[in-house]
Amino acid sequence: MSDLKEARASKEKPLKHVLLAGIHCQPRSGYELTKWLQMAGQHCWSVEHSSVYPALRELETDGLIKSERLPGTRGPERSIYSMTVAGREKLTAWVANGSPRPAIKDEQILRVLCFDLLPRETALQQIREVRADHQVQLEFFLARQAELSEDQLGPLLVTRRGVLAEQAYIAWCDEVAEMIARRPA
Repeated sequence: MSDLKEARASKEKPLKHVLLAGIHCQPRSGYELTKWLQMAGQHCWSVEHSSVYPALRELETDGLIKSERLPGTRGPERSIYSMTVAGREKLTAWVANGSPRPAIKDEQILRVLCFDLLPRETALQQIREVRADHQVQLEFFLARQAELSEDQLGPLLVTRRGVLAEQAYIAWCDEVAEMIARRPA
């Protein structure tokens, strides 16, 4: 790949690749893509529903996807997007290119950084709430993992990453709670 193409590819909106990945799994409407992201990719990517449709229009203009108007399951017609050969080639090239180390933005970690400012019980209560939230997420991922087979390798691997991430966060919360509990009141 030339330096110019490589520079252009690195500036592309990641959302386009996320949507191509969702369409690769199966043709979907914009709404279904948003729901798919909320379920399958909630621990690795978030997107505002309002940004999905402009990105889909760009992908269609670029010839990477095509749409077909079909009757809705509970309402008016909807556009169902499927991948073109060019879209599959683009997605394959993107996947093969690897990715940089992900940026982590976790506001809770920043709060923990300053837990020494809080009374012990307040800090304990906060970390218990965080742990409970991650326990709910873990149960979701475990249930999803049980539904998937190795024939669905991509979704299974992403879900497995979610399981391991939640287990690690829960173990960390338990360690934090133990350390806080040892602090003087």
